Amino acid sequence: MSSQTCFTADELRARLNKKAGDIAMLPAVAIEALQIAKDPECSLNQLSSVIEKDVKLTTELLSMSNSVVFGASAPVMDIRQAIIRLGLNQTQNLLLTSGTASLMRKLPLEQEWVREVLWQHSFRTAKVATTLNRELKLGFEGEEFSSALLHDFGRLLLAVAAPELFPTVDRLAFDDNEENLANENAHFGTDHCQFGAWFAEQNNLPRSIVASIEMHHLPESHHPDSKLIALVAAADHMANYYQREEERAGYDEGLNRGAHVLSNFGHPQIVKNHDGIVDHILDVVLPEFSTP
Repeated sequence: MSSQTCFTADELRARLNKKAGDIAMLPAVAIEALQIAKDPECSLNQLSSVIEKDVKLTTELLSMSNSVVFGASAPVMDIRQAIIRLGLNQTQNLLLTSGTASLMRKLPLEQEWVREVLWQHSFRTAKVATTLNRELKLGFEGEEFSSALLHDFGRLLLAVAAPELFPTVDRLAFDDNEENLANENAHFGTDHCQFGAWFAEQNNLPRSIVASIEMHHLPESHHPDSKLIALVAAADHMANYYQREEERAGYDEGLNRGAHVLSNFGHPQIVKNHDGIVDHILDVVLPEFSTP
């Protein structure tokens, strides 16, 4: 591929701004609701009333809260009920997730199939991360879902900014090839991790989510949010395999770098397939998958 078809990171940012305009990662209502939810003494009626001002956000939030990811035994019918069931921490993370899901659906893409494939993979990764968080008792309260859902957001942004180049550089093979990031840097002047983290930081997302986007391919790196980054990396590795093969057979948990980091944190269950946790995810959790 000739150098004329390559970009710098600054050129891609300018292209993204031109094509996507002033699209923010979170709608104004979500930002207002997040400010209210940060107060542990906040009024549930006030919070639910603010969220309900945005019909699309309300629909997304209810859809997410009723997802099998959160193990809902009975459907949640209104926002106040969802907040009570989820708690404020989970609600804040779902507000982030719901706002982002809405953005993912309205970004202008020339190849619509790219959006569908990336959304499917992102939600699969989020589902695995939530399952691992629960089974390994890692203690996250929703940030694992948001971080995993957004981990590959930079790929979607690259597809928007450079549609003529994206299908050649990123074939969406989900093959965990270490050369993929180098190939992105050679043609885009950045990679999807850096590009996604830049956009998330511009939109004032929490540090832990920005770090998970930026470093999910570097789980061994030392960082204040290393455990969350490792969890997202471990979930991504499993979701990648299932995206390619759609079965458990042939999966080698020993190659899961994020799982090894979690093992160093005292959680060796994935690497050792303790209590059949890998079997459960690849044979049960992912086959039951459906996007909200």
